[in-house]
Amino acid sequence: MSDDAIRFTTKLGGGSDVARVLRRYPEKVARSLESLVKQEARGLAVELARNTRPHGFSQKARKRGEKAVAKDIQKVYILPEQAYESAMSQDMTHADRFWANIQNRRFARARQALAESPSKWRDLPLGRLDPKHHKARLHGKASGAAQVVTSRKALDTYINRIQKRVGFAKGTWIKAGKAIGGRVRGAAQWATRHRKAPGSATVKTGAKPSVTLISRLDYMDDVLTEAGIRLAMEVAAGRFRRALATSLRKINERTRRKLRRAA
Repeated sequence: MSDDAIRFTTKLGGGSDVARVLRRYPEKVARSLESLVKQEARGLAVELARNTRPHGFSQKARKRGEKAVAKDIQKVYILPEQAYESAMSQDMTHADRFWANIQNRRFARARQALAESPSKWRDLPLGRLDPKHHKARLHGKASGAAQVVTSRKALDTYINRIQKRVGFAKGTWIKAGKAIGGRVRGAAQWATRHRKAPGSATVKTGAKPSVTLISRLDYMDDVLTEAGIRLAMEVAAGRFRRALATSLRKINERTRRKLRRAA
């Protein structure tokens, strides 16, 4: 396992509410401690995903994530129109020369005119969109504009492709939840669709069962805060306790009905 993997372990033991209920009503719960641990871990996986940016599972959250992706990419790649406007405000001669060469697809000459202009982007390379510049930004190896791209269509296509990855970080936790076994409920399709998300889980059986959810996403710290983690754990535990209480209440009601009919 990678040393920088992020792990969360869920256990039900000792004095936990669920463990006490299980010991008190084993014939009613009719579940092993291991199965309950797995259930809580799956719930935790969903809540961790919910609290990973963009927060939530709504379509509004997805759109918010897609908008953030587009904005980030547009900071990396500059269109010729933007370079032209920057140069035009300082020197019309070089700006017009740059734009004329762009219009006639003489990109080498356009690059030379841009380099000779006072544009704030005069030192940037000009050409086909190169994804390496965006990847460098994602990994914190670069910041700011990195390239003037010659095709708006290529930029739009690249943005659309990367936007399809929105929810990938969430998918890491969903995949970890699925690795436990059983169904993972409550997550949106745009979070569950990422089959290559680097999430996994380890399950410890025996008298003290536990489940560890593992994320190997290298930028998880950027999209999930400590406050989000604490909230996810509190919500998952609360929902699990309520679900178990509801189950016990229904079992008790069925038992009482049977006793009344038998009386």
